[in-house]
Amino acid sequence: MSDRRPDRVYGIIVRDGRVFLCRYGDRVGPPGGIFRPMAEDRKAEVRAHILDQLGIMCRAVWAQGAFIYHHPIEEIPQFSGFYTVWTWDGDIPADAGEWLDAGQIAEADIEAGLRVLLLSIATTQAVDTR
Repeated sequence: MSDRRPDRVYGIIVRDGRVFLCRYGDRVGPPGGIFRPMAEDRKAEVRAHILDQLGIMCRAVWAQGAFIYHHPIEEIPQFSGFYTVWTWDGDIPADAGEWLDAGQIAEADIEAGLRVLLLSIATTQAVDTR
């Protein structure tokens, strides 16, 4: 097990069994970007990227994992950390991307590693055990 620092951090926004992916030309990918060299908090970086890119304020961010991923706007694959966002304040602009359910994720032009993660997240059911 490693706590290796990712080169990039991406957020996976989740609502009602669907995940949100931004449009990058004719492809889709999660919002996010570089994990700045002097940054210390991965979740704070994800929040900042999502606020800059989508204008929403994430209230809760959970770590999901990390692997080598080739984002549509990157020239080469990077070691990337992925984080889910289940609650936020504000509205995601309708033209920023698209909401995909499990069937759409399976059909989308997405790298295999990210596809598996997105399918897992989209089919997760949260249960309040209080």
